[in-house]
Amino acid sequence: MASTGMAKAVGVMLATGAALMAYVAFAFEGQEPYRIDTTADRAIMWAVLGVWFAVYVVLGCFAGYDAVRLSRRRDLGALQASANLVKLVAVPFFILNLFALTQVVLVVGANDSDRLGLDGFLLGLLLAFLTYVVMLPTSAYGVAMLVLLRKDDRIGRVFFGVTMAMHFLFVVDVLSTIVVVEVARRILGTARPPGRFSKHLLTGVLAAGSAIAVPWLVFFAILLIVHHDDHYYLDSGFLSGALYHLAYGVSVEFILLVVVPVVPLVAFRTAVRLFLMDDLETLGRTARNVKLVMIPLFIQNFAVCTIVVFFVSLIPVILTRGALLFAGPGGFALIGIFTLTGLVPAAIGTYLMLLPTSIYSIAYFSLLLRHRAITPGAYVLHTLLQFVYVADIISTLIITRRQAPTPALV
Repeated sequence: MASTGMAKAVGVMLATGAALMAYVAFAFEGQEPYRIDTTADRAIMWAVLGVWFAVYVVLGCFAGYDAVRLSRRRDLGALQASANLVKLVAVPFFILNLFALTQVVLVVGANDSDRLGLDGFLLGLLLAFLTYVVMLPTSAYGVAMLVLLRKDDRIGRVFFGVTMAMHFLFVVDVLSTIVVVEVARRILGTARPPGRFSKHLLTGVLAAGSAIAVPWLVFFAILLIVHHDDHYYLDSGFLSGALYHLAYGVSVEFILLVVVPVVPLVAFRTAVRLFLMDDLETLGRTARNVKLVMIPLFIQNFAVCTIVVFFVSLIPVILTRGALLFAGPGGFALIGIFTLTGLVPAAIGTYLMLLPTSIYSIAYFSLLLRHRAITPGAYVLHTLLQFVYVADIISTLIITRRQAPTPALV
């Protein structure tokens, strides 16, 4: 059961678009801030992107017709294969699209400083709408598949409504497609159990990050101790250098877990397959392992973020040679603004890294609820705790302390 030719054509166009977006993103490197070489270069860029968009919209309309045709033919196999192909090929495009168009908006905004970047804001709204138009055809096969499954009474109304809505929202449309594809494969009898690599990929990536974090934390503790000791014999320069280079481990983990979301998507598909297979034991064990191995990494991330925020907060103090500390409430307000400029991105970045680590836990809770081994109230509580720092670990360890479903679990 292969994807259709039209789905492959849309996939080729998305891959081409990803290449164009990569060019736009890297075209700014080494140039004046927020500019490309010449006006001619910018005109060519917009022309090429315009032609690509026009061709893609035409193909998208044909893809919608193709999805309706497959649904009427009740060809669930072709629908799931086409939905899976188009949606996954779209992921690189939308990631590069975000980087490229953000820079384009900054170009226009920087050139409209007299009106506080209003042109950049309006362009951002337009590009967000055009990006949404690009997203819609990628959901055509998934929507048609949901309609077919609901018509055959293979899925419930709640599942149909929730996944249908998710197909029209950025980011979660990919997750929804993965779920529906795996459900369709289960119905077709073509579902495959997750391999050993996919089951251990997220745990391995987090374990590698923690393996780097452990020596970093040890060196950091040593540096804090010897910094206040006038008689130490250790080379603090070596420690500082080691801390600097080992701190890149956090950046690499952020790229693997957030920027290039291959690992989270593999983990999500694996969790869905384990859920559909009713494999409580593997889900519980994997959820527990993920939360345990990530602890050193997230402690290091907290320490690194604290250091960065501290030094960002010191920038106005250093620039004013300490005078800002005696400037009263206004001075402290300015320091607070600098603190927020470091704190907000650090908190958001850490939170985005946290989300993939809760995939297996939430799937495990959902399967327990399906077995009525956990009350609905406890399910909601522990699912919400998965989005709270530290509480996510405690919640997972509490619930996974028993591998078999028990009706008394709360």
